[in-house]
Amino acid sequence: MAQKHISIKLWFEDEKKFKTFIAPRTNTKTLLEALRLNAEAEKTADDLEKSIKILEKQIQFVVKVFRDQFTYDEFFEGLQSFEVTKEISRILSEVAGYKEIEEADQDFLQEKNSPTKEESSK
Repeated sequence: MAQKHISIKLWFEDEKKFKTFIAPRTNTKTLLEALRLNAEAEKTADDLEKSIKILEKQIQFVVKVFRDQFTYDEFFEGLQSFEVTKEISRILSEVAGYKEIEEADQDFLQEKNSPTKEESSK
């Protein structure tokens, strides 16, 4: 069975390219933090100011899950506005085991190392 990885793809404007990051192994402490953030977010859904503070905590958590491979600001700038909550939700769900890690995420390394269709046909 293939190793499952949590990944994220961020845009770097200076370099004009996307970079994909893979989170190192997560542990129970990370799981508990993800569950607490989810619970806190649910409680504050009706209060915009509190929701913003939770979103900031969630972004800090995501940076921590990826062990500072990118900064808070790089995360902030690397996603389009409509992608932020979806990506945070996906990562929290994958850490907590609510959502199975997507095949596309786990096949990232295989795709990078396998020949393209053009190379295969030579």
